[in-house]
Amino acid sequence: MSKDNPDTFNPPALFAEENEAAEALVSAGNLPEAAKKLVEIVELDPDNHRAYNTIGIIAWMRKAWKDAYGMFIKAAAIRPDYTDALINAFDAALKLRCVDDIEPLFEKAKSLRPRDEEIAIIHESILREGDGIYQSERALRIGRYNPRIDEAQALLDDGKLYEAMAKYLKINDEEGPSGKVFSGLGVISYYQKRYGDAFSLFVESIKLDPTSLENFLNLLDAAKACGKENDAKNIFSLYLKQFPFLREIAKEFEA
Repeated sequence: MSKDNPDTFNPPALFAEENEAAEALVSAGNLPEAAKKLVEIVELDPDNHRAYNTIGIIAWMRKAWKDAYGMFIKAAAIRPDYTDALINAFDAALKLRCVDDIEPLFEKAKSLRPRDEEIAIIHESILREGDGIYQSERALRIGRYNPRIDEAQALLDDGKLYEAMAKYLKINDEEGPSGKVFSGLGVISYYQKRYGDAFSLFVESIKLDPTSLENFLNLLDAAKACGKENDAKNIFSLYLKQFPFLREIAKEFEA
């Protein structure tokens, strides 16, 4: 998420100190107190774009994706050339699969700020890539919002393995292959000590989402349990060439 900072265009606005205080609370993890301050700001200044952007960040941190998207859009509507809100709206649109809806916002912002490289790059990628933008590295790392998968994950987190498995399989049958579904099924297989199955499921998950660090670490754990460590290292090495950010977990595979 993009927060206000001195390096981005941020015209003078009311309640600057109050906004800074709220943003500091967000950085410190005190979301309830930050939200309280931000609500006070917008009650006194209904057009405070900066406050709406931060409210969106709080919603994003709480995984309230639609609420976050709405706040970023509201901030950008108030200040059409507000880069931070536009970038955040783009990320939320990737999550919710509605990038086409925000293209006009970027077109307007680009006309207002033609020298803003971030706005120009995102706008051009929206126009150029079409639906392919959802397979970009950025989109894959953000992930796709799917409430059914969230429900399955909640069951898995509660230790309800068979209920979670049934929900994951139903999603797969009705919606098609998904990296998160394969990953969830892989975790279930691992808990059930079906390590070979877990390894294969993590491999399939990585094919669909090669940006998840957790998937690779799960793959390695399953590989250690079923004697396929060399296979896991070879797979990781292959993807590392394409996605350099995976280097942050390389030491796990080198051990």
